[in-house]
Amino acid sequence: MEQASPSQHIALARVLVATDFSSASQAALLYALSIARRYDATLYLAHVVRPDTFRRESDASPAATDEAWREGQRLTTDLLVSGQLRGIPHKLLVAQGEIWDGLAPLLQENQIDLLVVGTRGRSGLAKMLLGSVAESIFRQASCPVLTVGPNSVRPTPQEGGLHCILYATDFTPQSLHALDHAVSLAQHYQSQLTLLHVVPETSENGLDHDRRIEQARTQLRRLLPSGTSLQPEPEFVVSLGTPAARILEAAADKTPDLIVLGVTHPQSSTLSGRRWTVAAEVAATAPCPVLTVRADRN
Repeated sequence: MEQASPSQHIALARVLVATDFSSASQAALLYALSIARRYDATLYLAHVVRPDTFRRESDASPAATDEAWREGQRLTTDLLVSGQLRGIPHKLLVAQGEIWDGLAPLLQENQIDLLVVGTRGRSGLAKMLLGSVAESIFRQASCPVLTVGPNSVRPTPQEGGLHCILYATDFTPQSLHALDHAVSLAQHYQSQLTLLHVVPETSENGLDHDRRIEQARTQLRRLLPSGTSLQPEPEFVVSLGTPAARILEAAADKTPDLIVLGVTHPQSSTLSGRRWTVAAEVAATAPCPVLTVRADRN
């Protein structure tokens, strides 16, 4: 049985949050601020000026970019005055293009360890409500992606915590790759960590499904390396059914502040694949943000 490597190997030194400067994108910013402070990370505030914002005028592209810089400066000033950004190294970034085309080079050039995106903003970010843009981003981003969906409860700066984290795994190496991040976050925030496995319903379940559930629970307990320090003690949950539905059901029951999922490097440019469909469905409808950690297929 493969076990998670020690969580101290997880370093989130550079956190980038995509923002459109609207109040609707504030939730993603608050999560990024909280994580940056917990991990002593540099926070990058990035805005992508989309083509449809300056398509009508030939000289509007520089104007739109200049306005983005001004809005970004106002935002950082407000955050500094309020104390939310005080003590956090930060940098403002502005790019042009479609959302992913603008974000991709920023992630690479700045060696970003975590990308935070919201799905309730105006203009380009609002398109992520449809799911396809969000899915495209966490399929292609080489770093973990924290998606703050439309149903996420906005944290207050004073709370700033992740009190409960739900990590779901199907025991594949790709999903286990995300466990390090779940454990690391639980340790930094002293969160209640719940490990979940969904046993798919098949014609073979029959009368032995209780045995399969118990075996899965044992596997979950073995995932944490000996010596892993978590307070409070982690919970281990196994359910029977459809993965996305059961993950969302567990989220409704446990009311986590974060769901962590491992996803696989795509083999093609299409958006097909069961694990991606599950992650996209959960990210779009979960009552809290969803962290997807991509692992290259062996």
